[in-house]
Amino acid sequence: MTRVTVVGGGLAGMTAAWAVRKYGIPVRLLEAGPELGGMAGSRVIDGRVEDHGVHIFPAWYRNTLKLVDELGIAGNLRETGSLHQLVPGEFPTFRSAVTPVADQLLFFYGVIDLLAQKYGDRDESLHRFLHSRWYLTEAAIADVEHLFVASSAAESRAVSAASFRGSIAAFARHPGKVRMPRGDLQQWFIGPFRQRLEAAGVEVRTGAELLEVSVDGGRLDTLTVRDGDTVTEDVDGHVVLAVPHGRLSGLGVGVTGALQPPYGVDELVSRPLGALHIYLRRRLPGVPAEHIRLVESPHAITLIDIGQVWEGHDTSLLNCVVGRASQLAHLSEDEAVKVLVEELMSYIPVLTWDDIEHVCYQPHDKAPFFAPGPGSDRHRPTATTALGNMHVAGDYCAGPAGVAGMEGAVRSGLAAAESVRRALRPDAQPVRIDRIGGVSPALARTLRVALAPVAAGIRLLAKNTGGAS
Repeated sequence: MTRVTVVGGGLAGMTAAWAVRKYGIPVRLLEAGPELGGMAGSRVIDGRVEDHGVHIFPAWYRNTLKLVDELGIAGNLRETGSLHQLVPGEFPTFRSAVTPVADQLLFFYGVIDLLAQKYGDRDESLHRFLHSRWYLTEAAIADVEHLFVASSAAESRAVSAASFRGSIAAFARHPGKVRMPRGDLQQWFIGPFRQRLEAAGVEVRTGAELLEVSVDGGRLDTLTVRDGDTVTEDVDGHVVLAVPHGRLSGLGVGVTGALQPPYGVDELVSRPLGALHIYLRRRLPGVPAEHIRLVESPHAITLIDIGQVWEGHDTSLLNCVVGRASQLAHLSEDEAVKVLVEELMSYIPVLTWDDIEHVCYQPHDKAPFFAPGPGSDRHRPTATTALGNMHVAGDYCAGPAGVAGMEGAVRSGLAAAESVRRALRPDAQPVRIDRIGGVSPALARTLRVALAPVAAGIRLLAKNTGGAS
């Protein structure tokens, strides 16, 4: 039987292998690293299992949550509570919102205005959209921009407004509790996923790095893989390339020219989203067990004390996301840790250096996070390529606006499996890919027009009371 080789054992590659194998097709999964999972996985650092970062499963991650159900591990996730916001000097008081009520109302009107946009091939930066709205106050704009960089590592000038619109529409159409793993993602998600793959007959090989490929006659002809020895082998079936977009570009014009659209992958950009894990000797008093955003944090830090919710912990373990990790690139690791920990202490004064038992800092400069930039959707490749036996997957691949991260990876893996299915099993049932709902721009425009007088009144009130500038 025709074999399918999936190159890249991240979540996209694992999903592609899982979905293809359901058709009874032999599948081989090659991963360069020692473990599967990629940015959704974990690795051992200083003898401890460290996640790549903090991982959440919103209700609109429809394909990801469906996969979790298929794997039989839905019980490995737990629901989380609200987002807490901490203003400098206010600990242990946390807020649900930090901007004045008038600014919040104007922001919600801005959400309606954004949903009213019908971008299509047209796009703009989130910064341009926010700063072109007559009703938005500086306080509301600053709050949105800071919140976004904390979650994506991208400043508003580098973020697509169309993508932001898509993520807001997804949250609006699929409301519900956000879920998180009950422990490290390797034990509670990726590890069980690998077990299911191998039980289904997928051949999994870690430590197998793809070095180069060759193209001939409209097909992917050879793969050169380093797995102890370096071996060049003929491609005797189909290949799914589930590697980062930068790695895909490095495989040469034979590959990039076959993408749909051709060559556009070189225009895609990813940015480092840092992870700082701080193990403490005690349980910090006054710190909630849900996500915390440090308002106006210079390095856009958000965190959660997973020591309160993960099994096997009786002291605090602060998992921090560092949105502006790139600002620390010129520092040594020890210097960067000192800056970040002192920033945390300025917000949480009960935290001291004596409390800290161990620190793990991962700047992820070599494993950056993809956040769609303005106009990037037209460069995101489809799963099917001009080479008859090559398919691609990854969170950067074509999908609904706003969909990246784990949902983008899973969705792209399913799309790659469907591309393989059309080639090898055209009479079989298609791969199921659940649609993520959107919001009608026409409906949003109707609401925008109806609420415009209200927005004007609130804007005037905010200006007269000194709540805006």
